[in-house]
Amino acid sequence: MTETESLWALFIAMIVQVIVPPIPAEALTMGAGHRFGPWKTAFAAGSGLFLGSLAVYWIGGKINQRFAGFFSRDKVQKILARFEKYDSWILWVRVLPYNPSDIISYAAGVAKIDLRKFVTISFCTSFIRCIILARMGSEISNWKNLLTTFAILMVSGIFSFAFLYKNK
Repeated sequence: MTETESLWALFIAMIVQVIVPPIPAEALTMGAGHRFGPWKTAFAAGSGLFLGSLAVYWIGGKINQRFAGFFSRDKVQKILARFEKYDSWILWVRVLPYNPSDIISYAAGVAKIDLRKFVTISFCTSFIRCIILARMGSEISNWKNLLTTFAILMVSGIFSFAFLYKNK
């Protein structure tokens, strides 16, 4: 597979991984960063991540329309109100690796977060996240670098978990 074909495959994989969360976006981006360098990888992966986020935002909106009765329940409304209260912060957390960014994008659609705000923050977080991951991947040249990168990812994952779930 040529470099161009591989970058197109990365772009498509990043769209799919947002819709089907078990695909490891961090590993894909870091591996591609190691192979193709940070800038080409960040462009292909960031573009895919951004378009995938837009797709699941739209799906979230359709889910809300389809199951309006469920989303009108008091408990669900309280959760959505909290999401709306902290929407910008929650959307910005998606810049960190190992966070539930896909679920956050779905929830933003369900909660009907302002589309302009969602697009702006998603654009920024998609590319910043992919630049960081691709750069980290491009620096892996031995076991020490790999373990350091893994430690950084784990700490950022713990931070995002603590930030999102500190008040449940």
